[in-house]
Amino acid sequence: MENQPNNSNRKKSRSKKSIIFRIIFIILYTILLFYLYSIFLDLGMNPLIILLILIFLILIVIGPLITGISKDLYRRLFQKVDKSKKKSDYQMYKEELKYERPVIPDKPRHNISLDFKYKKSIIRKCRYCGIIIPNFVKKCPNCGKPILD
Repeated sequence: MENQPNNSNRKKSRSKKSIIFRIIFIILYTILLFYLYSIFLDLGMNPLIILLILIFLILIVIGPLITGISKDLYRRLFQKVDKSKKKSDYQMYKEELKYERPVIPDKPRHNISLDFKYKKSIIRKCRYCGIIIPNFVKKCPNCGKPILD
């Protein structure tokens, strides 16, 4: 029982140190951002683009510092799966949903006949010179001979 108050004091001192470190880092980072803003203005960049760049830098660096990633959230995101654990309710529900489809026998296929008249093709070849021409042409434009069906 004596160890528990010491652990809580250690956690409080660590949390105070981390808060102080975060505040100092945020102040230094803000000074750096103002310095970057002045450099970008001296280079003649558009103020809107400068503002967007600085907002991006703030969100990337200061955002995680302020919110922090809690250990509980980290454990939930990257938990190790232990095969010896019992199945969760979701896994059991998922297995209940699985079922085998009934086997349906194949339908008998009817004999298919390809004996019917096809339409005339859109294009054809000249018998004499081999040029490809449309179906409606009666005389070959290349050799001048009549096209027979």
